Amino acid sequence: MINRRKSPGLGQWLIVTFLILGVVFLLYKLYQYGQERQFYPTGLEIGGVDVGGRTRDEAEQILADIYLNSPVIVYHLDEPIEISPTQAEFSLDFEAMMSQADYQRVQQDFWAGFWGYLWGRPVDVASVELAATHNAESLADTLGIITDQMDTPALPPQPVPGTMSFQYGDTGIETNLEASLDDVTAALYRARDRKAFLVVNSEQSERPDISLLQRLITNHVQDFEAQNGGVASVFIIDLSTGEEVGYNQDLPMSGMSVLKVPILLEALRSLNTITPITETLMDETATETGNEAANELLAMIGDEDGFVGADAVTQLLTRLGLVNSFMVAPYDETPRRNKETLETPANSVLSNRLAPTAEMQTTAEDIGALFEMLYTCATADGGALRAAFSAELSQADCQEILTVLANNKIGTLVEEGVPNDVTVIHRHGWTGDTYGDASIVFSPGGDYVIVEFLHKPGWLQWEIASPLMADISRAAYNYFNFDDPYLGGVTQVN
Repeated sequence: MINRRKSPGLGQWLIVTFLILGVVFLLYKLYQYGQERQFYPTGLEIGGVDVGGRTRDEAEQILADIYLNSPVIVYHLDEPIEISPTQAEFSLDFEAMMSQADYQRVQQDFWAGFWGYLWGRPVDVASVELAATHNAESLADTLGIITDQMDTPALPPQPVPGTMSFQYGDTGIETNLEASLDDVTAALYRARDRKAFLVVNSEQSERPDISLLQRLITNHVQDFEAQNGGVASVFIIDLSTGEEVGYNQDLPMSGMSVLKVPILLEALRSLNTITPITETLMDETATETGNEAANELLAMIGDEDGFVGADAVTQLLTRLGLVNSFMVAPYDETPRRNKETLETPANSVLSNRLAPTAEMQTTAEDIGALFEMLYTCATADGGALRAAFSAELSQADCQEILTVLANNKIGTLVEEGVPNDVTVIHRHGWTGDTYGDASIVFSPGGDYVIVEFLHKPGWLQWEIASPLMADISRAAYNYFNFDDPYLGGVTQVN
């Protein structure tokens, strides 16, 4: 029987065809994969940027575009500002990053990678960390330029024209550079969301310091001096801080009734017994414009000799360090021969043009210091009065003097510059050419001493002196009560 070879059937041809096609497909994919092996592996990230399938040059360009050529957006409040990375001297270490990326490319097992490639499941590769540096000082300088342009300083308090009061300045904004640097630096090193927010703080305008009061008073009284040929002397003490305001505070002035306050002190210090008559004399000395009561007290102090009493008052003032204040005669009396007056540091200045009365003189600074001593003695049982006369003047004595002075109510001068319900303890006086008022003001915003003298050679009109002294008083009150000023009426100097 003859065997004949059968030709391949359809099924065999199909199998062979599929095998050939499969081999061709695999060879093609193998070729493709071989080509891709020249590129970075799929899924490889450098500094958070996907560079899979890219050449080294392409990867470097992508990284440069993202990190070096793209600005960081810095927000100052709602205002966006672009910062170029070059302004911070930001640079990439391409050699370090690409060396690590090349290692990821070549170290991968060929067949494991090819298998993953066929099935669309690339073999996992390790990410390459960003290698970059910047100059922190340059970045800080760049931010400093921005904040110099964008920040606005708080405007200081200012006097309110025409009211003898003050107003807060405008609130400012200030960037905290130190607190802002971390966020801006982090944005430089991010591939995405390269935004940062500056830490911007509100800068509140501060309350005025006492120099603003000094400026307001100085400007106001200089108008008076320029227009009237007069001289002003002002002294203010903040009784809580000891801060002072002074304008010509060391000029010698006629003592007038202002020097009746040390008479009260010497009476309490030296008289063994305070009788009802003495109390009446003290009350009249503290409140009345006449001089009879004050002269009677001087006589009682001096054992029936008013001149001796005046010497005792001067000795008290000197012992307290008030060397520019003295009395050489009772009120309305002619000084004794060879003791017409006393020389003091204040009146010995050759340029002095005030011509204060020879028999009694003081300065705003001296009387201000005396009132501060009285206040400290009465409220805290301390101060120079208690130190100098600890056995002779008690806290109760100081309180009694303040009590009798509180009865002196005239509604003008210092009193006119404060609200009616504010306690003013003061002693005032005036002559034809000089006005004076020394006061302790117990205000809601703080207690203070204010002493004012005005002098004009020849004659000083009430219509000029009284409103001006009220204005100065109002300025002081409004400084201490900044948030609740007393506006009252302000009179322009004529």
